[in-house]
Amino acid sequence: MAFSAGSSRPPLARPWIAATVSLAILAVASLCIGLTTYGPGQAWAALTAFNGSPAHHVIRDLRLPRTLTAPTVGAALAVAGVLVQTLTRNRIAAPDILGLNAAAALAVVIFVSLVGGTALVLVSGAAVAGALAAAVVIYLISAAHGPMSPARTVLAGITLTALLGSLTQVILTTEEAALETLLFWLAGAFADRPLDLLWTNAGLLAAGFAAALVLAPSLDVLATDDRTAAGLGISPARLRAMAFAAVAALTGGAVAVAGPVGFIGLVVPHAARWMVGPGHARLVPFAAVAGAVFGLGADILARLVLFPDEAPVGAITALIGGPVLLWLLRRGLA
Repeated sequence: MAFSAGSSRPPLARPWIAATVSLAILAVASLCIGLTTYGPGQAWAALTAFNGSPAHHVIRDLRLPRTLTAPTVGAALAVAGVLVQTLTRNRIAAPDILGLNAAAALAVVIFVSLVGGTALVLVSGAAVAGALAAAVVIYLISAAHGPMSPARTVLAGITLTALLGSLTQVILTTEEAALETLLFWLAGAFADRPLDLLWTNAGLLAAGFAAALVLAPSLDVLATDDRTAAGLGISPARLRAMAFAAVAALTGGAVAVAGPVGFIGLVVPHAARWMVGPGHARLVPFAAVAGAVFGLGADILARLVLFPDEAPVGAITALIGGPVLLWLLRRGLA
């Protein structure tokens, strides 16, 4: 089933300009807005002429990490969502729906429970291994009786998500040390994430993004049907394997940084496809920018909706993404 972008798509340059400008504005707002509000001038001074004042510490040590983490994770999950929806030819597929987020989270919980350490590289490796294992399981189940079935794929993903989530809860119930260590991480958030965690996963995320861009032309063909792809000299099985590896890298890296944050990989691809069309050479990079906007915007709203307290960013992504997805469904664009 090929995707339809709709007849009311805006001119191609307009979405890029809007998304880029929005991302720049949100980045400045993220540095300025919080329990205490600072001006753009103070934010700039904290980054370029740090003087050790409390304001500069808040901006540089607390707000800058989440200003970089939120858009990076949002971009990764959005691109992973594009790949998953194309690979499964299912418009409601997403990394979190297929169980990749849950598998990455479970792998980290098991690792910390068994090893008792939280070395950044090892935690990241566990998250990626979990996401990759889930991708393999979903692929094998979906293609067990012939061509990959969109309905069977989503059903297998929902079942896997529930199973892995239950296992995670069981382990945390019996491992108090792991619970104390991972509770803040399992909630899914962009706050209190050290930049070292982002830098540790930067190479992995970059590899996932690069793979998605390289595979984009072939994904256009795969979005139609396997027979057409094979007729054009493309191996559907090999392409899916490489693309699922990219999805695992993007999802595992994102979960390793921020924990399991849902809904971004489901909603953003639909909006991006409507704005720039189904061609993956345009869709993949634009989805990355749109996902960055979504992630950063959700993080800012999380600071404001319960002010002076902060809401879970996962709740905000659902509150934003739900109405957007319903609107897209009503317009026949999802």
